[in-house]
Amino acid sequence: MSGIVVNIGNRKIPLRFKMNQFIEIEEEIGNLMDVRDMILKGKNRLRNLVSVIRIMGNAGLKHAGEEPDLTNEWLGENMNPRLLTPYQVAVIACLSKEGESQAADEEVEEKERDLVLEEINAKKGPVNSHTGG
Repeated sequence: MSGIVVNIGNRKIPLRFKMNQFIEIEEEIGNLMDVRDMILKGKNRLRNLVSVIRIMGNAGLKHAGEEPDLTNEWLGENMNPRLLTPYQVAVIACLSKEGESQAADEEVEEKERDLVLEEINAKKGPVNSHTGG
């Protein structure tokens, strides 16, 4: 879990962003690369923000063993309009944090692959071009 929690309607709602939420966000809202702009700008930014919080919040609640019962209607009734910016920051931070985590994992995997390749190449020794071996 990301460790990012939003307080809405006297509830602490943990946000979770994994592949399932990635898929759901892209299916409901649009390309994840554009989601930041879609919750910060434009005519539908507030609806998009509510939907992203619902998706990530329900995943976080379920992961925490709680009932994933968030709806857009409930969020719309209980989110404080004066806290729009903190909500946006929390969502972007959750998306960024998980993205950084995945990038770090990929970097570690790449380094491990490079080390294995280096080890194999080191064991081969110099190649004699005249004998082919």
